[in-house]
Amino acid sequence: MSFEYTEITDPLYVENKENNAEDDFIMVRAKEYSDVPISIPQWQPAAHCFTTRFKNYEKNLLTAEVYPDDVWVASYPKSGTTWCQEMVWLICNGLDFEAARAESLRTRFPFFDVSLIHDTQISSFERVRQHPRPRFIKTHLPVSLLPKSYWADKPKTVYIRRNPKSVAVSYFHHSRGIFYRGTMDNFLQSFMREHHFYSPYHAHVIEYHELRGCDNVLYLSYEDMKRDLRAVVDRVCAFFGKSYKEAELQQLCAHLSFESMRENKAVNYEDPNVPRKDGSQFMRKGQLASWAEELSPDMIDALDQWTHQMVPNEEHRDLFE
Repeated sequence: MSFEYTEITDPLYVENKENNAEDDFIMVRAKEYSDVPISIPQWQPAAHCFTTRFKNYEKNLLTAEVYPDDVWVASYPKSGTTWCQEMVWLICNGLDFEAARAESLRTRFPFFDVSLIHDTQISSFERVRQHPRPRFIKTHLPVSLLPKSYWADKPKTVYIRRNPKSVAVSYFHHSRGIFYRGTMDNFLQSFMREHHFYSPYHAHVIEYHELRGCDNVLYLSYEDMKRDLRAVVDRVCAFFGKSYKEAELQQLCAHLSFESMRENKAVNYEDPNVPRKDGSQFMRKGQLASWAEELSPDMIDALDQWTHQMVPNEEHRDLFE
């Protein structure tokens, strides 16, 4: 077996798992990770949170084919992934706005590992396998769980991160719309105990940023995209070797504005594999630091203390600003 499975015994989780619709959560740790070119001394991967569905797709994950002409967007959930995907797809596809509006992003840019956490009509691994090349692939997997062939073929990958307080609030609303039945406070307590999908959060971010010799990976942040979208667009164009006229880039930035994205049904959609039960929209506010409107001072302090505790290396602190 290439993975180690551990049941969650934390008393808070055990007490609330049925009420919060989390009774099938499990921690998964990679046992084989020698291919991961990471610069952290004596690194051993953490166990990450999934559902028991993971066990059904071990072989699919281990043997998934990765190609050099793939394009991947990776992130911890609710870090600006959809926004980043749309930007990357358009830059790599000649700014074909008509094609982007005609076909949903989930079809153009399938979610590689969704079958590990949700029931799907067709295995997400099979859906990606059947996708015409060059493939555009979304993943939330940590570095330790990426397919072995990823490290051999090193496809171009964009990793996007986001402030932990923004992630926490966005993740709560996203989860409430799909399955979660607990309170904000209960969610945050579980989030800080690493008991939500793909957690631990800080390890996810740090490990991607500590990959060694991986010039195939470009690092972005949600906050940078909000502050200066055009500068980020220029970086992504350079990364993929694309060049566009000024008017075309202005049109791209307009297309990527939150107002435009929210009205665009090709990106602000309901995934039939993960239907929203509360009628809410996938995209909510799209603002910087909107967490300040929803988190109490005690919650803010707890999240800040959590980050301070989980990120002892000051060199990594800037990743969580």
